[in-house]
Amino acid sequence: VDDDALYFSPAEGFDRLADTYDARLSGSPVLLLETTQTLAALPNVAGKVVADIGCGTGRYAIQLMRFGARKVAGVDFCPAMLEVAQRKAQKAELPIEWGVGDLTEHIPIPDATIDAAVCALTLSFVENLHAAFTELARVLKPGGILVISDLHPHGLTQERAASSAVFRKDHAPYLRFTDLRGQECRIPRIPHSLSDYVNAAYAAQLTLIAASEPLVDTRLAVTFGQLKDQIGLPLALILKFAKH
Repeated sequence: VDDDALYFSPAEGFDRLADTYDARLSGSPVLLLETTQTLAALPNVAGKVVADIGCGTGRYAIQLMRFGARKVAGVDFCPAMLEVAQRKAQKAELPIEWGVGDLTEHIPIPDATIDAAVCALTLSFVENLHAAFTELARVLKPGGILVISDLHPHGLTQERAASSAVFRKDHAPYLRFTDLRGQECRIPRIPHSLSDYVNAAYAAQLTLIAASEPLVDTRLAVTFGQLKDQIGLPLALILKFAKH
């Protein structure tokens, strides 16, 4: 029931989600498509200085270090998510540098020091894309690469339109989860359009050089039955930018 749900800011919601986040994502069809395409968009990071911004529990930071990066920084605004990431990296004996920071205010990385950065499944929780891209661009070296990924705007705007037709405490879309007490919880998302991303990036002196919109195909729908009505629709958006 909508009125029974608890609504959280991203900071509050991810603090509650941290300890179960990885288990909840496991087996997600969106994650399967997003991970494949995001990794394909990243340049060769061997010997490079790279960053995972909005790193959460360190999914890409850990992968980048395993790919041979010389130095990896993982930044997130939620200390509880970073604690999980740090435990995973320590267990794997990977010397990743973790830092708390809000990418719309200040990423704790010096100017022009990063060869490549990834910002995955993060920006739909950020209202001010211009501030976010300004900070992301600031930490990149000239010629540096930024890869962003998120849920596709098509699905997010559909959910927004459906929720607008009926009364809601807060308009969808949401990241929905049930906490350990069985309480339904929601973190609002912002359904940015493709042009929102590109224009904010352009204003920050970043140029779009590649884009990917992986679709639900028959094979994926057979594997994940909940997608049978979404064949041919895009699930994720991956954009690759270069700094001028």
